[in-house]
Amino acid sequence: MGEFEPDAIDVTDEPVAEEAELECKLRRPLWLRVLRGVLITIVSVVAVGGIAALLLYNFGGMSGSAVPGVMERYDAAVAAGQAAPIQKRFVIGIPGCQCHSTDPTLTAQHSRRHMNECMKCHNTRPPHMEPGIL
Repeated sequence: MGEFEPDAIDVTDEPVAEEAELECKLRRPLWLRVLRGVLITIVSVVAVGGIAALLLYNFGGMSGSAVPGVMERYDAAVAAGQAAPIQKRFVIGIPGCQCHSTDPTLTAQHSRRHMNECMKCHNTRPPHMEPGIL
């Protein structure tokens, strides 16, 4: 062979066969891979659901009032100087969570509360009865 020619290499299938056999031995059975995927999915869903629940508990609140026009009456009372304005807060509205009070000031106060603050009043049995509740 010449100086610039590659040396002759003896190529056999034995190393390839050994690698394939080793790969088969290391590979897990199908049922184990499926079970692992299912468990990862369940853990992911529970984790995302838990994070969503924590966010709603800490930032969730009323989505509105059961009595129509209450917030407009509160805005009119603030404009007339009969009620103090309430500071705005970040609240994620939870569908179905409504204040049933006919008092506009109380409804405005409740609309700014987070879910974790609701238990201060609404944990009694029978349910807490405030004046003006329908």
